[in-house]
Amino acid sequence: MKSFIPTSCDPYWEEADWLPPWYILDRWCQRDEACIQAKLQALLSACERGDVQYRRSDGKTYDDPVHELSSRGKLLIHRQSFNQWCTALEGKTPFAGGMPAVVAPAVPSWAHQHRIQEPTARATVSESEPSVVAISTPVENAKTEAMASEADAPDSDGDLPVEELRKRAVTADDIIHAFRVRPDTRENQSWWTERFTNTTRYKKILSARVQKGKASRGGQHFPSWWNPFLIASWLIAERHMPRERVVRILQQSFPEFAINDHLL
Repeated sequence: MKSFIPTSCDPYWEEADWLPPWYILDRWCQRDEACIQAKLQALLSACERGDVQYRRSDGKTYDDPVHELSSRGKLLIHRQSFNQWCTALEGKTPFAGGMPAVVAPAVPSWAHQHRIQEPTARATVSESEPSVVAISTPVENAKTEAMASEADAPDSDGDLPVEELRKRAVTADDIIHAFRVRPDTRENQSWWTERFTNTTRYKKILSARVQKGKASRGGQHFPSWWNPFLIASWLIAERHMPRERVVRILQQSFPEFAINDHLL
């Protein structure tokens, strides 16, 4: 474990939004090794639960276990989400400045209690690449929705009415058509379907899901529902799309979920 020694460069650490665990723990534990080991495990567990936001320092996008990233020195912790978690745990944070004046809802998986304000209007404008025309057929839509839900077992009692779901989320197909991670329509659909249906591998995206999908029955389709704000946050955190583009798509395609887009 590296040890923090105060230097004239300390103010620059205060400008960093992402911090290595050794810096956090050295400030938090005052170089007490027993404290460092205990709080390191608590911090890593908080990352696994989604209470604290983290990312890789090498820029790669696939999800390795947080303990492995830490042991390889490739783990970075989001300062603000750590401050929120630490303040809830101890009533204070070891960093100068503490909590922001307005406590931001944590994102993505660290904001399970996030609730979107009542929508006033639903826009139908969707983002697309200038050189690409999105083509979709009823059969293709049904296939996408079914695939996005087949990996999940249906809820027995927890289903929300569609009217309530529309206040909190949009369907998987809405997400796929708006957030074009791949220019080619089929490649983009395949990219999203892989992540929607393989949540054991892409665990972080689960925090954005509002309701599981169900297998199709009698020609009826029961898609999974996702929170666009948390999807946007996940895309940015995992570096799948530039922040500016994600925010623009959120504002244009899902304006009722873009109320807090300045927090992304």
